Amino acid sequence: MANQIEKGGGVSIKFFLLILAGLCIASPAWYLVSFQLKYISTVESLFYRFIIAAFFIELCRHLISEKNPEKLSLKVWGLLVAQGICFFGINFWFLYEASKYMVSGLIPAFPAILFVPAMIIDRLTSQEKVTWEKIVGSCVACFGLFLLFYDEVINVDISHLYGCLLGFISIIFTLGGTYISKKIFKEHNLPLLWVTARALFFGAIFFLFLILFNNGFSGFSVENDFLFSLVYLALGVTVSIMLLHAYMVKHYGAASALFLWALVPIATLFISALFEEYVWTFATIGGLLGIIVGTLLNYGILPAFAWKMMRRKKMGS
Repeated sequence: MANQIEKGGGVSIKFFLLILAGLCIASPAWYLVSFQLKYISTVESLFYRFIIAAFFIELCRHLISEKNPEKLSLKVWGLLVAQGICFFGINFWFLYEASKYMVSGLIPAFPAILFVPAMIIDRLTSQEKVTWEKIVGSCVACFGLFLLFYDEVINVDISHLYGCLLGFISIIFTLGGTYISKKIFKEHNLPLLWVTARALFFGAIFFLFLILFNNGFSGFSVENDFLFSLVYLALGVTVSIMLLHAYMVKHYGAASALFLWALVPIATLFISALFEEYVWTFATIGGLLGIIVGTLLNYGILPAFAWKMMRRKKMGS
């Protein structure tokens, strides 16, 4: 999106249809998690979800004849294990636990502001200059997140604050998994589906060890709501959203793909309003707008769009 604007091109209807598809797929995800946790533990639910997704992606690889990489070093395998444990392991573990203490629709707000700590780390670990757009965007997004959780902060609800703490901790592992993923693709140029399938598999193995060290499996439900939510989370969300994200990065740029995650909390909060009696307030609306505007500023989408409008106005006059 930002790339297209900078080149002077428009944003196609196809792009907005992809955004809409992503929102429709992701909107019920965190609400459906509650159907999982009603029958089994967090670690069991995540094990089933990721092992199913890993095998499905591996099947897709064989159907499209994606090539296997050449023999890899132990270092690369170590990075793959670390990515799986951070991104598909501890990250989701904390988010699932956080969903027990707050409205499910608020959970996507945490990964939506991932660019804020990413900016700080980039500034501390490299000589790359931080632009004013990133600084202002990060401040606006953080203020938006504060507004989104305004009621929890003001009312000092301990359980909700604990859920918020778990959500913020998850950001650390999301960021760690993201940086490891960047390192893997940048330095070793491995196939996308191959890497994703292995990362999901190692995330599932991480949960398998936790299950075995914690008295084993508690059981498996055959109730319709459990089976539907499991299949939807494994294939409808984990696989579909991953493929959609990869497609958007390839054809529209990373900034455009990440814009999707800033919109997800809007969709999930609509689901919470319908099924969890969540009440929208001015703070909710302001918080969501803050996160969206902060994202647009951080990735240069808003300044690029404004620049394009100014150029059009000058040409028209």
